[in-house]
Amino acid sequence: MDFDATFLIAAISFVIFVLIMNKIFYAPVLKIMRERQKLVDDNFTSAKETEQEVQKQIQIHNSELEKTRDEARNKVAQESKRIKQESSKIISEYKAELNEKVQKEKENLKNSAIEAKEVIKDKVVDIAKNISDVLLGEEIHSERIDKSQINEEIN
Repeated sequence: MDFDATFLIAAISFVIFVLIMNKIFYAPVLKIMRERQKLVDDNFTSAKETEQEVQKQIQIHNSELEKTRDEARNKVAQESKRIKQESSKIISEYKAELNEKVQKEKENLKNSAIEAKEVIKDKVVDIAKNISDVLLGEEIHSERIDKSQINEEIN
């Protein structure tokens, strides 16, 4: 192979072309590529920070939500307990009132029974007298029939 001046000129031209291209084309392209890589890295870092902030906010939200749920459960339990106590009190008062009414009615029935016995005792003497008058044909003197004897027999 022969090396003549053309080869030397071509080599120098190539080196000059590479230097000019580096200055005009490669350096700006590399600069743009570095800026883009930096932008991508910054966006990635920003996205990670945002994701961490979102996770933090989700944890805060979940803890507040759980706290609110616990408070709601406690309020429901307290109200349920209060309602049960009130209903028990109302039921107890109603039972006491019913027992009182039952006692009054028992007393009334007892008094009515006593009154009915008294009325029947008085009527028994009159009925016995009427029956004896009809059967015997004569009037029995009330002195002979002692009301206390009839009362004892009825009881």
